[in-house]
Amino acid sequence: MKYIEPVKSVVLFLLVMLSVVLTFMIWTYTPDYKFIEQTEGKEILIGPQKKIEDVIRPYKAIYRFDKEFTGTISNSVMEDIMEGFKGWNVLDLMPVNNNSVNEMIRTNNCMTVFFAGEIPYSAFNSIFQFADKELPETTFNRMIIDWSNYNNKDLQVFFVSGNNEVLMRSHVSLENANQFVRNIIEPAKTYGTFKEVERDGSTSLYIANDKIESAKYTYFVEEKPELFKNVLFTNPNNVLRTDESTTTKYQDGMSRMVIDSKLKSLAYVYPAAESSVRIEPSKLLTDSFEFINEHGGFTDDYRYVSTSTSNNQLDYQLYLHGLPIYSDQAINRITTVWGDNRIFRYKRPYFSFEKDIPSEKEMKELPSGPEIVEKIQKLKNIDLSDIDDIVVGFYLTHDQSTIVTLEPCWFVIRNGVSTKLTPEILGGVKNGLE
Repeated sequence: MKYIEPVKSVVLFLLVMLSVVLTFMIWTYTPDYKFIEQTEGKEILIGPQKKIEDVIRPYKAIYRFDKEFTGTISNSVMEDIMEGFKGWNVLDLMPVNNNSVNEMIRTNNCMTVFFAGEIPYSAFNSIFQFADKELPETTFNRMIIDWSNYNNKDLQVFFVSGNNEVLMRSHVSLENANQFVRNIIEPAKTYGTFKEVERDGSTSLYIANDKIESAKYTYFVEEKPELFKNVLFTNPNNVLRTDESTTTKYQDGMSRMVIDSKLKSLAYVYPAAESSVRIEPSKLLTDSFEFINEHGGFTDDYRYVSTSTSNNQLDYQLYLHGLPIYSDQAINRITTVWGDNRIFRYKRPYFSFEKDIPSEKEMKELPSGPEIVEKIQKLKNIDLSDIDDIVVGFYLTHDQSTIVTLEPCWFVIRNGVSTKLTPEILGGVKNGLE
């Protein structure tokens, strides 16, 4: 019995010390926030992440052989062209006098690659190897490639801006020049012929001479508005939801998102980020691309198509099988407006193509390019000199279900806005333009 009191004292001392140690550990514990953030980031991916070259891709290429144009809008050829550009050593990038772009394109042994948007040179840093460490803060939307001296492993490349105010020239030292000609140039001899449509005071248009066959598709689409809520709001559990007839609104006191079931779109805004500070095109493209790509927002084939530096806006057009999609029934672009070090506005479709319905597939024959031009020249409300291009694309329709129809049509593009060339506009043109 005489040892009971000493034992109790020792036990009490140990318990007190244990309490002190545990209290110290609790006070000094710091969770691994980096691990938590990475884990959460991986859990919220709406679609696959992509590389910058996946969203910067040409939509047309023409070639000059013996005073004749051939060309293509084939998606697989555009992919091959971008792959062929990889590893190019671009030397001596410098401005040159603004020669006639039309004359340069007409020069034999030249190919011209067309992009929908004005591209900052830095966007090609992952594709080209630029000799210049500091690239000009200008843009281009066409590349004219002269392969006349490819036997000397030398290509001459001109970068042309849309307004033709800036023309840059460079040389490309190409070790695999024979491979480039074999893979990119030689196949072009078998492509269909293209017609040059000359315009007073402007660059020419280039359109396919032959009638165009394309399929009409019907697709099931997948809709993921709730996933976007989890991505765009800092704490989705604190978001208040309000349902109305055709819209659903989400807000948390700092930001707001509206889901429009009629247009199958979402519009997000973070008002506190609004800014009037203009951002350079190169940074604007990088910030916009990284913001969308971080949450896997390029859910389908989206292509960069335009930048407006006046309000820091950048757009990506939805494509299918290499053709742009237009519609007045659903949103067909991702639009970002960058603000004060973060996204200010974000508007986009909330659907993605899941699978086509083969039984609904139907081939359509469209009029040739020259036929369309002839019809346009007779119109009073469309002037050839005012348009950006005449393209084949898909017109998307839906009936408020998860099924959409995509019909091939001719479109006129003016200031980035598409106009579907219907029989009513063209005065009775048939062949599927409905």
